[in-house]
Amino acid sequence: MLAYTYISSGKFELIDKPKPELQSPRDAIVRITLGSICTSDLHIKHGSVPRAVPGITVGHEMVGVVEEVGSEVRSVKAGDRVTVNVETFCGECFFCQNGFVNNCTDPNGGWALGCRIDGGQAEYVRVPYAD
Repeated sequence: MLAYTYISSGKFELIDKPKPELQSPRDAIVRITLGSICTSDLHIKHGSVPRAVPGITVGHEMVGVVEEVGSEVRSVKAGDRVTVNVETFCGECFFCQNGFVNNCTDPNGGWALGCRIDGGQAEYVRVPYAD
């Protein structure tokens, strides 16, 4: 699949990557139908986000159709049209329990999509904590 990828400060490339797969029973795979560039993507491009991982697909502003869900996902199913939350969150840590999901302590939580894990400027995206 084609994915718009952060290579290094000032450099993005459209490259071919494997279609994402479920990694957790709480994941969903979403086929992207519409995506948008956020100023956060531009901050990554200009080297202003030190947490951004080179080689990561950018993008966290997207809508699409659910292709597959993990065994613990209950609120969406294959075929559902969805918007993807800009921040993923575990719902269990102190910050999530107190409404500060942007500070989720899980490695796939907070602003992970398009920064620390592959985001939605691609044909497909794996969404952690799909519920």
